[in-house]
Amino acid sequence: MFIFAPLYKMAFAPNAKWCDLRPFSTWVHVWKIIWRSASRKSYRDLYPSKISDPPQFENSGKRSEQMQIRASWKEAGGEDNNCDKCELSCCAQISCPMLGADGRCVSYGSIYFGYYFCGRYPSNQGQVDLYNCPKWEVKT
Repeated sequence: MFIFAPLYKMAFAPNAKWCDLRPFSTWVHVWKIIWRSASRKSYRDLYPSKISDPPQFENSGKRSEQMQIRASWKEAGGEDNNCDKCELSCCAQISCPMLGADGRCVSYGSIYFGYYFCGRYPSNQGQVDLYNCPKWEVKT
């Protein structure tokens, strides 16, 4: 495992410092998400993507077809490319180990981020409702 540590870092958090990484916490968190996905159909239905789907990133433009940033988010000073101003962010609610001390995701833009739920969030109103997200809304 130690031999492959640089590969793990590159795949999970390429811009993070080594001291910011918590591999044990990350694996525990991944297993919690797997268990939640396997045991709760309602949660699984919110994330219909498959591992074979191409990665999706915040700036891919694909999300803009379905979701948009609320005007109230922009008026409150929130930025389009992060959720720093949000105390209800989904990362904070699920105690994500990839959330850095500065409140930003250390995995942002990585392969893991693009293939995992993070890069695909939000893709439907159910996801926004689950986390009570003040940033996103379905385009009308």
